[in-house]
Amino acid sequence: MTVLDLTFRDFVDALETAHDEMGFKGAADRLAARLGYRWFAYLGFSEPALKVLSSYPNSWAQQYVEQRYEDIDPVVGLARSSQRSFQWDRRTLGIASAAQQRFFAEAAKFGIHCGATVPIRGGFGRFAAFTLAGNRDASLEQRPTEVMDMLQLAGLYYHAHVYAKLQLGLNRLADMPLTQRERQCLFWAARGKKMPETAQILGISTRTVVFHLENARSKLSASTVAQAVVEAANRGIILS
Repeated sequence: MTVLDLTFRDFVDALETAHDEMGFKGAADRLAARLGYRWFAYLGFSEPALKVLSSYPNSWAQQYVEQRYEDIDPVVGLARSSQRSFQWDRRTLGIASAAQQRFFAEAAKFGIHCGATVPIRGGFGRFAAFTLAGNRDASLEQRPTEVMDMLQLAGLYYHAHVYAKLQLGLNRLADMPLTQRERQCLFWAARGKKMPETAQILGISTRTVVFHLENARSKLSASTVAQAVVEAANRGIILS
């Protein structure tokens, strides 16, 4: 299994166990870092209101929402007319209007110069965009076809989970006592994975896996990790 395969599997596992904004931000943030980007941003144009999740600097994220930059953002504009993921920078977007030039000048102050975006279509006019962004060091030429194909799938998975859990409230894990990582470690323990194998799958150290499993065992009042797995399965925290 390639590094790219492991990256995608960890991302999907993280989405499965995410139940709040922190969990979703963490999943996308790790994906961005592993693919060589600095930030991520998700814009969901669905009722009742625009849904924004991102790891951008707080001041830029706040300015974006307050100034309604989604109305002039050329990346959003291109995403609305595209069917596939695309890479972008100021040059390839063909910035024309004065408002868009000012927008990119403001973004550049925060080091945002280029990225890759996945357009996502929903029924009845719903639309979303999933973006990974970087600075000038994030060369467009370093994103081969297999990365862009994986990013396309990642964006679709992300939107499906965010829309269902955060916007529609279909979240069976909302009241679970365990963290996202604790559930992931228990899931792989239930599948017979040893701690070093789980560490490789999740891209963390074996010591960190031990830490999460011990926390889960304590929270579930179990004597052993095996008992914690059984208890988690019985409660519906992980799939048995």
